[in-house]
Amino acid sequence: MKTHSITRFLITVILIMLSFSIVFAEPKVIKDSERGIGTEDDSGSASEGKSSQRDRSKQDGTLIYGMTPVYPEDFNEGTYSVEAVTSSQFFRITDAELTNSRGRLEAVITISSTSYAYVFPGTADEAAAADRSEWIKGDESTGFSRFTLEAPALNKEIPCAAYSKKKQKWYDRDIVFLASSLPEDSLMIELDEDGGTITDTQEAAMKVIYIAFAIIIAGGILNHFVKKRYYE
Repeated sequence: MKTHSITRFLITVILIMLSFSIVFAEPKVIKDSERGIGTEDDSGSASEGKSSQRDRSKQDGTLIYGMTPVYPEDFNEGTYSVEAVTSSQFFRITDAELTNSRGRLEAVITISSTSYAYVFPGTADEAAAADRSEWIKGDESTGFSRFTLEAPALNKEIPCAAYSKKKQKWYDRDIVFLASSLPEDSLMIELDEDGGTITDTQEAAMKVIYIAFAIIIAGGILNHFVKKRYYE
């Protein structure tokens, strides 16, 4: 009988640990290379239908997911120098200036090369099908490519296709402007260290409590039937 109790206890502990990992695990999104027109490798060559793990941001291996989006109404109007990460080391943003005006965000991004002639607010497939007038041409007057585009929010993954001069094709690129790089006094909402709001953190804690209660109830029902079967 003691063995049954220890087993049930260990199962309950494992399930509770799993519930914590489910609630607090950082969502990871692995991009489908076939969604775009191709992927580049370190040598600058392209491969069709093959995923290239090197074609990711080297800052943390992937974009930052699970953050709370910060919209124009969530911070004061003005122009800010912000940090931006992208999904590709070949599309590295060295400078980003974000202007918040009349409920609209406009970003001016500088790329560390002149390898891309155009960008497009969408996927590579959408860019290839769009009218050329919708393509955003880069300004190379400073020796680097600068593009001006709209941004729906910070802390939100923004699809941005880029047209390679060398390969003459569109590539899927994603951008995230980090709200943590805004001055603290400009924000009208409070974010925690991981980019989520305080409310998000409280809601996550409540989810853990609910899951724990559900596990305890399920464990009690299971214990009842095990005991009943054992004694019968």
